[in-house]
Amino acid sequence: MKLQVRDVPPRTAWALEQAGVHPLLARLYAARGVSGPDELDDALAKLLAPSTMKGLPKAAQLLADAIAQDRSLCVVADYDCDGATACAVALRGLRLLGARKVHYIVPDRVQDGYGLTAPIAQRVKDSGADVLITVDNGIASFDGVAFARQLGLQVLVTDHHLPAAGPDGSIRLPEADVIVNPNQPGCAFESKSIAGVGVMFYVLMALRSELRARHVFTAATQPKLDALLPLVALGTVADVVKLDANNRRLVAQGLKRVRALAMPCGIASLFVASGRSAATATTFDFGFALGPRINAAGRLADMTLGIECLLTDDAAHADHLAQQLDAINRERREIEGGMREQALLL
Repeated sequence: MKLQVRDVPPRTAWALEQAGVHPLLARLYAARGVSGPDELDDALAKLLAPSTMKGLPKAAQLLADAIAQDRSLCVVADYDCDGATACAVALRGLRLLGARKVHYIVPDRVQDGYGLTAPIAQRVKDSGADVLITVDNGIASFDGVAFARQLGLQVLVTDHHLPAAGPDGSIRLPEADVIVNPNQPGCAFESKSIAGVGVMFYVLMALRSELRARHVFTAATQPKLDALLPLVALGTVADVVKLDANNRRLVAQGLKRVRALAMPCGIASLFVASGRSAATATTFDFGFALGPRINAAGRLADMTLGIECLLTDDAAHADHLAQQLDAINRERREIEGGMREQALLL
């Protein structure tokens, strides 16, 4: 294993020390790109403003109109932990904000492949949906988006992956009604490393603001979205995105709530199933205990198990699903171990 040696900018380390940071921590922070003490403030008020993310105002208007008209919303999720947590955040958040008809479809890794395809769009239409929302996918689903719109569906793409380039090198985007992706051309949102679950969380913040403007809620009566932060933190860490200042704040806030035992019961059950302590949770638990158990469902079984575990508010059901996910993860480890042994023999 090769160690990565990082440069320590002396002026940055000195400035952090002067702000009261321990000298050793100052060097570690400086080596990891922290440029000033402000970046160490993990308060929610320090999150990047939603107004800088391209497409958010239109997305908020589309969703607010759909909720006002009691239209049916269908979320199309990816089958990894980021996609599963983004789906759970979408459904929980939309219901909090007044959506009565909201459900999800998650593709099968083997049968459906990746992203929104025409057959999946047909399944969404057949489910009775009026609006299709992708989470953690869709930016490269040109045919699927086009077919969904031919079927009469409104399409909102929320994603964080890089858009595709055409033969001439120009960026190509699907013809959705709205696209929210910080990596699309013309987006000024600074955190290009935000995970798909983080993008969906920002969509909900913008929707809540739009609903306040429409006098559906006031600042005093609006639902609190911070209950979703444990899910945002889990998906962000499990997707191994760069922990820039904004992502660090999202993860730190989620961890604080997990340690205070304020989390969906599915996350609590996953801590128990993996033999970890939620009260002392770290990013290691998200990345190496909870995340792999959810990912295993998408690889060997059906990611519906993982999503349902994150959506249920029934503690006993959550325990049952977490145990199933733990068993699938053990099977995944055995398969990988067997493959490793075969490779070494060869």
